[in-house]
Formats: sequence, structure tokens, C-alpha cells
Amino acid sequence: MPPAGHPRASSSTEEHFRWSRGELRIKVTDDVVYEQVTGYLEKEVVGKITHPVDKLIGHGARPIIFNDWWELSGYDSDARLKLTDWIFWIRGKIVGSHILVRSKIVSMGVSIANLALGGMLTVYTDRQEFTLAYHRALRHSLKPPHASPSSTSTLAPSSTATPPPSQAAPISSPHAGSSQGASHDEPARPPRSIR
Repeated sequence: MPPAGHPRASSSTEEHFRWSRGELRIKVTDDVVYEQVTGYLEKEVVGKITHPVDKLIGHGARPIIFNDWWELSGYDSDARLKLTDWIFWIRGKIVGSHILVRSKIVSMGVSIANLALGGMLTVYTDRQEFTLAYHRALRHSLKPPHASPSSTSTLAPSSTATPPPSQAAPISSPHAGSSQGASHDEPARPPRSIR
């Protein structure tokens, strides 16, 4: 829900999916997509992760993606490849992709994917930094069209989509790289050797 007295109403939807080894919670607020994956990510779930972003792109939006993978314990290698290919093909149609990780194996997979994507992912190992970036994106998304770029407000994902704060120390640098949706006329496929 937008902060009280906000001049523009936001649209927000939430979804929740479970499978034998994990679950996915999705919250879409305007053009900001927050996805929390817990457990083990299987390739069959990738379509559920990509669908809300693809839908926004289909409606002409340039979404910004926040993947909360703090409680992700592992993934199928095919799931990582599918997600890497997908983000590669939509990279000029999104504002950015932010990922919060804790597991060393997940962090390694994200680092490999980020190499294949030319460093376009912003990777966090600190929940507070990730949450601040999410709030900034919501502020930008919810500001009225005539507001200045520095307008701000605070909005967090619903309690069902927000895991408890972490007490763990970071396992890598807070930011592995970022891109603000650089567009390419003819995208080259990332080499399979680094995907």
C-alpha cells in the first residue's frame, strides 16, 4: 500500500507458489517486481519467475527486478542457464536487476551469470542495502509524473514477502556490478562457456 497521502495510487499484486523443495513469493508494485525464492530452485519454476516481468514488458513498462534469494539453498544448473538467457534477452527492456544472496553456491552461480551478462546484475550480500535499493525503486515508481527525480517515500514488501533481517556477515562484496538497462540493437548471445 502506498504511504498515506500519496498523490498517486499504485497498483500492487501478490502471488505465492510452492513446489516440493521450495517456494516463490512475488509482489509487483507498478513497475517494481519483488521476488523471494526459498529452498531449491528447479527449472520448472523459472517461468513463474519470468512471467510478471514479461507481462510488464508486454504492457510497455520498463520494470526493475528485486530477487531476494537469501533463503535459496541451491538450484538446477538448467534453471540458472534459463534465467541467464532470459535476463540477457530482456536487458534493454528493464531498468535493472538486483539480487540478494547468502549461500556460497548461489553466490557463485550469480557471479558466473553476471560475467555472462557483462556485469548488469547488482548483487548484494547485505539485506539492509538491498532493502534500501528496493525502497528507492518504489519511491521512483510511485512518484507523480511531475515530481523531481529525487522524490522519496517508503514502502516495503508485504510481511509475507519480507524475510527476517539477517545476522550473517557478507560473503562477498555488496555489489558485483550494475547496469541501468543498456539497450543493444543486436544482442549477441553470451558464450555458453561462461553461462
